[in-house]
Amino acid sequence: MRIAYAVGAGLLLFVGSIEDIRRRRIDPYWLMLNAGYALGARLWFGELYAGLAGITIGVLLLGAAFVSRQKVGYGDGLVFAVCGLYLGFWENFSLLFLSLVLCALGGLALMAVGKVKKGQALPFVPFVLCAFICAVIFEAGG
Repeated sequence: MRIAYAVGAGLLLFVGSIEDIRRRRIDPYWLMLNAGYALGARLWFGELYAGLAGITIGVLLLGAAFVSRQKVGYGDGLVFAVCGLYLGFWENFSLLFLSLVLCALGGLALMAVGKVKKGQALPFVPFVLCAFICAVIFEAGG
C-alpha cells in the first residue's frame, strides 16, 4: 500500500471514529475532502481503475442501508466508498470483513460486561479503524 493511501485512509478513519462515537454521524464535507484527496492520489499515481473498483464495497453497503432501513448506516457505506478509493477492491473487502469480526467480538464483550444490550447499535467506524491498524501492522510485518 502506498504511504499516501495509508495516511489518507488512516486520517479518514481516525477523525471518522471520533465523530461516530461523539455524534453518531460522519461529516459529509470530511468525506468529500478525503474522496477528493484519494481521487487526486489515484490520478497522480495512474491507478484510477483500482480506486474506482474499491468503491464497489461502499456502494453495496449503501444498498444494504437502503434495504435494511438503515440498520447499516449510510455513513458506513460512504466511509467504505472513500476507503475503497484509497485501498482498492480486495483490501477494502478485507477491511470490511475484519471490521465486522472486530465489531462482533467487541459487541459480545460489551454485552458480557453489561455496557450494551442485545440489538443496541454500536458506532462502526472505530472498529474499522482498529481493523485498518491491524492490517497496516500485518502488512508492515510480513
